[in-house]
Amino acid sequence: MRATRLMSLALIAGVSFALPAHADQQQITPGTGLQSSVVIDTGPDGICNTTAALGDIQAASVGQGTPYRNEIRCGANKLVESTASGDDTQLVAVGSACSGVNKPVIDTGPNGIPDSTPAGDDVYAPGIVFGTPPSGTPCVIAGADGVAQTAAPVGDDVQDLAAGLASPSTAVVLCGPNGVADTTANNVDPLGDDVQVVAVGNACSPTDVVVDSGADGIAATRAEGPDLVLQVQKPVKLKIPSGSATGTKTVKVKVFNVEFGASAPVGRAFKLTANNGSCPGGTVTQLDADAFTVGLQATGSVFLNSSTKGTFVVTAHLEDVTSTSTKAPFRCTFNVSVVALDTAPDVDDADNPENNTTAVDLEITDKNDF
Repeated sequence: MRATRLMSLALIAGVSFALPAHADQQQITPGTGLQSSVVIDTGPDGICNTTAALGDIQAASVGQGTPYRNEIRCGANKLVESTASGDDTQLVAVGSACSGVNKPVIDTGPNGIPDSTPAGDDVYAPGIVFGTPPSGTPCVIAGADGVAQTAAPVGDDVQDLAAGLASPSTAVVLCGPNGVADTTANNVDPLGDDVQVVAVGNACSPTDVVVDSGADGIAATRAEGPDLVLQVQKPVKLKIPSGSATGTKTVKVKVFNVEFGASAPVGRAFKLTANNGSCPGGTVTQLDADAFTVGLQATGSVFLNSSTKGTFVVTAHLEDVTSTSTKAPFRCTFNVSVVALDTAPDVDDADNPENNTTAVDLEITDKNDF
């Protein structure tokens, strides 16, 4: 109704509206290089030996492997059967259903060393060997300016990006959903060496690079095209701190049992499910249906006319987020559902099953960009 009324008012005023369009997509903040560039990797033994110079980010602690690497994946039966050991992280509770084959269910934890053994038909991710950190993983990555500062690798660590340089010819602007290149290279710094890969006005696909960073690796271009920001109430806000590669937040959920009728049991067992929606893969993990019990619980229960609490974890990686302004956070949306075990995989058979699912707006700001 509201949209129809707005359109009618526009036509009365003699104004015509173009079909919906979307701006090109910014990948690197103007004035910086690619922040996720690997400056030093861990070399053949998988252990980081090099201390990051000021301005770079320590992706792996000295003496350890790169943390939180995918370690064990879900097998063909799409059921989590493996239990995390050591300091490994249980991403999906044992006994839970996986959203698909090969979904990560355990990562290597803070020390980056695989301490867990696959059970059932779960499998190791490629390159994973029990007790041995994967080789050639990030030890030091470029910091806020995207320019390498660390000059001398230690031990068998390998220099991937020389000090004083940014990764050349990396994507600065990608084609937007409207399928037309809108952005002119070097529109922020006319002296920049960004390269116009797709001419303005030409057709392109969503994954096509419209502008790259040129030989110096420093972005001199800001994405053009429609760019609107809609404010919503009470979004989940997450920050990637300056000097950090990730930002993490635990989000609480509340589950109510409002079942009606004389035949209603004293309680219902349930599980929590989630999808990544429009958020990058791996944003939503560690669903816990029972926040009152230590560890991740695949299922929980709630008494009739009562409530209980669960949690899940949202994680953002700086390589997935580009912030061009504090007023324009990276935003994505995902869904979280509570599913009665009696009706699974359907949410339930109540009059309004939509009440079982809520959309979560996630706003992410990468402080490395400012």
